[in-house]
Amino acid sequence: MNFITSFFIDLKIIYLHISKFGKFKYIKEIFQTMKVYISFDMEGTSGTAYRGQMGPDTNRPDAYRHAQRLATDDAKAAIDGVLEFESNAEIWFNDAHARSMNVFFDEFPENVKIIIGSGELMDEVLGLDSSFYALICIGAHGNVLTADAVLNHVWHVREVKFNGKSLSETGLNASLAGYYGVPLVAMSGDEASMRGIQENLSNKIAAAVVKKGIGRYSAVCISPRITKKLIKETVIDGLKSRDEIPLVTYKNPITVEIDHLDQYRAYINKFYMPEDERFSPTKIRFVAKDVKEAYYGFLARDRISFPRHNTF
Repeated sequence: MNFITSFFIDLKIIYLHISKFGKFKYIKEIFQTMKVYISFDMEGTSGTAYRGQMGPDTNRPDAYRHAQRLATDDAKAAIDGVLEFESNAEIWFNDAHARSMNVFFDEFPENVKIIIGSGELMDEVLGLDSSFYALICIGAHGNVLTADAVLNHVWHVREVKFNGKSLSETGLNASLAGYYGVPLVAMSGDEASMRGIQENLSNKIAAAVVKKGIGRYSAVCISPRITKKLIKETVIDGLKSRDEIPLVTYKNPITVEIDHLDQYRAYINKFYMPEDERFSPTKIRFVAKDVKEAYYGFLARDRISFPRHNTF
């Protein structure tokens, strides 16, 4: 690629900002490659609704392998959308589900960087910072309180709130992204989860609905041949609308409330974090100076609160 060609490719990014702000607000991007972060989770992928599809299971060995194929195709569709929007983009892909061995990333283009092992740190946006242009969440799901959301949960707690706002895992990701000035522009998942996340964060976030939940463990799924096209188009639409999508932000300090799954987990949380307030048998409250501290403070408390031996 010669200098002139590269220059005009990068001007495409500048044009998007000029069209909104009328000035070279992001003039530095002439000399930078556009970076897009894709966070992947599995519960919201095409053709899935059964827990046996979410990881290796000796009783159903083919279920997970087939789900890996579906998940990889969803991920590739999102990548294709980014590259159609900006062929020179640098893409970071975080396989953030379970042990980070879900998608066949050897099928990805060469300009995609793969983040492996983020589950060890329970961080679905590991490495995200202010250098990124946009965040995309593929395979997103709602929290426990979202009716008809497929395989819904929020890490290992019943609920987490930042300044009273109840968040899903995608909401947590978008919150940290907002701290860095990066908007969540597009996502894919089931109908109830997509609607709930949009209502909670912004209706301007582009959403690809790949299935409709019937309760928590059943779904009516759209053909993967259709969802691949839908995800790609949604990603393109989200990137085109990037400057119209508000950041997820909060007024500091951040009051974080965690509703643990049972009273013992709340006890463990309080045992190791005595400064936290335990205001009900299962609920913990602490105050963080900003969203970054709130985000990692929640993950730390979730992680330390696992019972080690007496589980049933």
